[in-house]
Amino acid sequence: MLEATRATRRLLRTAGQVAIAALVGLIILAGVNTSQAANWWDQNFETNPISSSEDDGTGSWGVFKSHGNNPHNPYHVGVVSGGHPVRFGTQSVRFQVTPGQCGGGDCSWGSERSELLVGTFDRPGNDVWYAWSVYHQNYRFLNGGVSPIHGQFKTMKTGHQYAFFMVEPRGMIINMDEFEGVRSEVLIPASQLSNQWHDIRVHAKWSTSADGVFQIWVDGKLKVDRRGANAVNNDAIAFRFGLYRPQVYRASNNHSQIVYYDELMRGGTCQSVSQFMACDGNTDGVSPTTGGDISNGSQTTDLETYVNKYGDLLAAYNANSGGQSKTAWGKRHYCDYGQGEGRTSSGLTSSVCATTLDTTSSTIKVSVNDILERGNRFSDEITQGVGEFSRIAVFNGGIFSFKDYETFRAIKVRENQGLMLGFSKHRDKDGVLHDPVGIGWLFDDVALMVAQDNSMFGYRAEGVFDFKDPSTTYIGAGFRKKLAGKAMLYTDLMYAFGRSQPGELTALSHLHALGLETRLDIRANWRNRFRFRFDLPLRIEHGSSRFYVEQGGRVHPLVIDLEPAVRQFSLSFNHSYRWSRKLRLISEINYTHNPNHRRGRNDYRAHLRVQYRF
Repeated sequence: MLEATRATRRLLRTAGQVAIAALVGLIILAGVNTSQAANWWDQNFETNPISSSEDDGTGSWGVFKSHGNNPHNPYHVGVVSGGHPVRFGTQSVRFQVTPGQCGGGDCSWGSERSELLVGTFDRPGNDVWYAWSVYHQNYRFLNGGVSPIHGQFKTMKTGHQYAFFMVEPRGMIINMDEFEGVRSEVLIPASQLSNQWHDIRVHAKWSTSADGVFQIWVDGKLKVDRRGANAVNNDAIAFRFGLYRPQVYRASNNHSQIVYYDELMRGGTCQSVSQFMACDGNTDGVSPTTGGDISNGSQTTDLETYVNKYGDLLAAYNANSGGQSKTAWGKRHYCDYGQGEGRTSSGLTSSVCATTLDTTSSTIKVSVNDILERGNRFSDEITQGVGEFSRIAVFNGGIFSFKDYETFRAIKVRENQGLMLGFSKHRDKDGVLHDPVGIGWLFDDVALMVAQDNSMFGYRAEGVFDFKDPSTTYIGAGFRKKLAGKAMLYTDLMYAFGRSQPGELTALSHLHALGLETRLDIRANWRNRFRFRFDLPLRIEHGSSRFYVEQGGRVHPLVIDLEPAVRQFSLSFNHSYRWSRKLRLISEINYTHNPNHRRGRNDYRAHLRVQYRF
């Protein structure tokens, strides 16, 4: 009841705003500023860098700061949570580098980066331990000899490059640039790079002499054990991490890359930074996880292994996963069918069927744009389904309008009152009507009309949008008034309400939409006729769809807000000049702001036509 009351208040508030817009619509044209303010975009990241850290702290590494050459866009780096890969806790740091997005001096020599710098430096004489976890999402290698850097130790003033963590065709390697250069050890093989967490630990005794130490463990295994000088002077040594692609113009296959970091630690002892591996160099049973919350790692891995083991299961999952993760799909098959068929898999027992995945996880709330622009967060089925639904029902400036109907008074009660019927002007090639029939009542200058169809704003349930028994009711309130003898005002306020029963994959109901259309016709004389229009087409004002998605062994409610971020409005001016009784000249100018309720686009049209009647 409380939610319904809030929804009603929002609708009334929106209706009031729409009504005011109609009254001042013709005046707005002179005062509308069509530019999009973007103060955040224009802020100076070099003189005012952002600072951030994720939820579990950074040991003694301090606060992270944005690199001065990072691009000026809102997605290159950020602390993220629900729906994103997280090694431990609830947050991680996400980096994204996109072709053509550069900043500062990088642009002048064809490089791209998204990096954070740490706030604490080291110098020769310091004996320090470092640790972090890294997750490369759907990693694709670059050609042209471009090896992206995913972490680097270098000096602050003199720019000496002591150690680079680079990715080349072999996988992740280490480059001791000031000394022997690229080493032969492979830290993470190329085949194991993508879509799983890797834990890295570094022990550095910084020194310009032979007593220097530089050791690297990856997933509990000692990969590099280097002794000797690892610094050339007493300059401060800084660590930066993220993604840096020097001279990326050399790559003919340049593409976007995304990497996550978590659990970045710095300390004076091995124990102070080691969460996922023992300090004797062995794993002691601690194995790297494939992503998400490590507490459910074994169950997730066993169920995925079960699906991968049997070719028919893997083919069935790839053909129709129903929007489920491999873990959730595998669990359902194993518990419902697999045990009875005698199927087995290492580490998988019947006890998994006695438990349920955690459904108390926090709700993931996103917009339609979040799904469409960052679809790799969820399954292809959800991304594709949201795209198809939004094209018809969300980002559509022509969902429904009674102005597309031919109406007449079917039953006359009084001179200006009676029953009205309306039929859509839209017909297929055979002349068949598919839009619903409208029915209403005329009250002198006011008419009410209602129509209903078995869809959700024109969308029929299919795919992951498997809601049942949909219906949308359209209500139009029209006002017609003759002004000053030669002017006629037409105003229509539209409301739509969509509802359905939940399907197996999604629940979608209680969608509310509003729209307004107004027109002023003026017959100045028998030669000149003027028409002004101001339209706010029907648009969803309140409503969401709900799915359940499994990530890292946990089931999260996924709520997608279906309200577009902006509203389309249109202004038009039409002049008809009657040259003679048979010849007419018609000129028209149209302006549409945010066509189809999408931000940042404007449409201008003008045309002149000649009409001659024989």
